Amino acid sequence: MRRSLRVLMGLVLAGFSISLLSADPAPFQAAPAGLPRPEGWVLSESQDYGPDNLFEYIDGAAENFLSYDFVRLALGQYKTADGPGEMTVEIYDMGTPENAFGIYASERIPGSAFIPVGVQGYLEEGVLNFYADRYYVKLLAYDAGARTEEALRAFAAGILKGIADPGTFPFPVRAFPAGGRVADSEKFIRRDFLGLAFLTRGYTAAYRREGLGEFSLFIIDAGDKGAAGRMLREIISHFSATADSPDGVVRFKDPYLGNVVIAPAGRYLCGAMKIADGGEKQGEALALETARSIGGK
Repeated sequence: MRRSLRVLMGLVLAGFSISLLSADPAPFQAAPAGLPRPEGWVLSESQDYGPDNLFEYIDGAAENFLSYDFVRLALGQYKTADGPGEMTVEIYDMGTPENAFGIYASERIPGSAFIPVGVQGYLEEGVLNFYADRYYVKLLAYDAGARTEEALRAFAAGILKGIADPGTFPFPVRAFPAGGRVADSEKFIRRDFLGLAFLTRGYTAAYRREGLGEFSLFIIDAGDKGAAGRMLREIISHFSATADSPDGVVRFKDPYLGNVVIAPAGRYLCGAMKIADGGEKQGEALALETARSIGGK
């Protein structure tokens, strides 16, 4: 009897294993449409990662993703149906559009071949990365030959079909003054902005202007006017800064940040940093210009 049960269980398990091996891997729902299925490509392997095990896949880079409140990764490995081509698809659910922008911007390189895919994307040799809505997508092609770019764009289009509205750049990014801004230099720092635990949700953009050299403008989104006021008071205390009435502009100099000016604007703090000596007045004018641009919302 025991031998018969063992044989029966062995047959059941064997049948179960065969069915798993022959089944097409189920797509993971990292994006509304899940992993794409472009014509001519076969999904050979899929895997799901969360905050607790992301390091198993990207190891040293995991901390950066976690700092932007990473939610989930859907990983798909593909092969061409009739050739040696391979494609790796990584769809990172970052929870919010601003977090998706933050991680995307932390990895993009100014001067890349940017393309209108999602909110923004860029092409390098065998690579297409983009972000749309709350998702950051990375595509990597191997041995796809002359049709590599076509394949990358097909995969991107397949993913975007499941995203109703890719969105646009976060409002603070769109509020930075245009004159002198270094293209595609904008970033979003979710935590510890300027290295300070009490500053969160900071946006920056690099600038070059005659007489000022290279410097940065920044916008901190405190969430509401009261929180912005508290942040500003902590900045004044931390840097022993001065605040002038009636405009409330804060000024200080720091060994790392250089000359800094900060102008309050409702829920936002708008500032300029790394201003060269002698350019403080111009820096202040730029901080106030940014505050006017963002409208004190």
